[in-house]
Amino acid sequence: MELKMKYHYSYFIYPYVVKTEKYSKYMQRLLKNSKCKLKIFEKRKDFSMYNYFLPTVREYMFKSFMFADTSMRVFKSFGIKLQANMLSQIPCTIFDYNLGEDIQAKAGEEDGIFFKIQKIEIICFNTGICFLVLKTNIEDSDKFSDLLNFNFRFRDINSEVKDIFSYNKIKLQTGTFSDIKKLSDIIKELTWNPVESKKIDIDVNRFLTYSYVCLDQEYWNDVHEFKEIEKEFFKFANVLNSEFNSIFNNERLNVVNLGKYIKIGVSSAGVNLITSSINTVNYTNLPFEYENEYFYTYIFALYQKFYLNKLLNDFKNTKEIERNKEEFIKFTNDIWIHEITNNDNGNLMYKEILKGLELDEIYEKVKRQYDIAYKNSKVKNNEKLNKVILFMLIVSLIVNVINFIILYKLR
Repeated sequence: MELKMKYHYSYFIYPYVVKTEKYSKYMQRLLKNSKCKLKIFEKRKDFSMYNYFLPTVREYMFKSFMFADTSMRVFKSFGIKLQANMLSQIPCTIFDYNLGEDIQAKAGEEDGIFFKIQKIEIICFNTGICFLVLKTNIEDSDKFSDLLNFNFRFRDINSEVKDIFSYNKIKLQTGTFSDIKKLSDIIKELTWNPVESKKIDIDVNRFLTYSYVCLDQEYWNDVHEFKEIEKEFFKFANVLNSEFNSIFNNERLNVVNLGKYIKIGVSSAGVNLITSSINTVNYTNLPFEYENEYFYTYIFALYQKFYLNKLLNDFKNTKEIERNKEEFIKFTNDIWIHEITNNDNGNLMYKEILKGLELDEIYEKVKRQYDIAYKNSKVKNNEKLNKVILFMLIVSLIVNVINFIILYKLR
């Protein structure tokens, strides 16, 4: 049975790391790029976003909510170097990349899948953890199998080793990017050297996938239950192609149920939502919530994962132990202990994402490193203190001996 879609889109997320000491220069690089524009959030325009996140996280990720028009005018009057230094003090900065003309692309020839890149966004945290985000949708097709194949192929377009028989079927036809290589060049231009990313086990050859699809209600309704399309959902959630025919294991997939006809699959490959058009809200309000509030919820969780991995790696450097200890305490106080939203569905999804990313386990690993570093520093401090005390005792003994000799001679 060929499933048909009513509406869909796919976000592809490319995480990367910028060295902390080079972060300000990276901000300069983006500010100098005429196609990059700071993304400013406004309470009136982005009210649902403002209302969704609790104050601590909102201020951490969306500082621009606090900016007044006068603040932005003053900021823009400064030179790029000063602007970059100021942005380096803000926890999170987001840029929109101007695509220029509409971009259309094609996978295959006669039976190819046309797709469009709708927007590109760059999300940067001043700890050096960054994300390049591409929003896409396929065109001229309502086949769910085409979406499966497109997501499966597109996530590897930045791979260093490409199978020509798989990837020559994805060709950008018109607009800014003439072919896949051109798009790869843009990705390299906007992101940093992959060396730092590889240090914390980021897969620099593959995008994470954040996708939404609303199926036509005839395939999922009160008569046709979810179990009839469960295998297709498994492929979608794990970013597998339509021909995947192995036994699927739901035990390795975290599923969030946001209603009778809304399911989100959380896996190592990404977060992907499937719904039915049986309810109008599922293809009107839901897609906007999913690509705004829920999307940044996922980004925030990903940030925590990669930053904790960065701290875990940094603790290997014994010369920076004190700085790493301070950063871990700051992370715990600023982020870890706080809830992010009062929205019930948002909290449910966030908890499943944290579980899928194994964040609690990673945090405990970093905490163990912190505890070891803390105990070692106490031992070293005690050793220093003991040496000082010993030195003072020796000095005192010498002084006493000298005084004794002087007194003896005076007699």
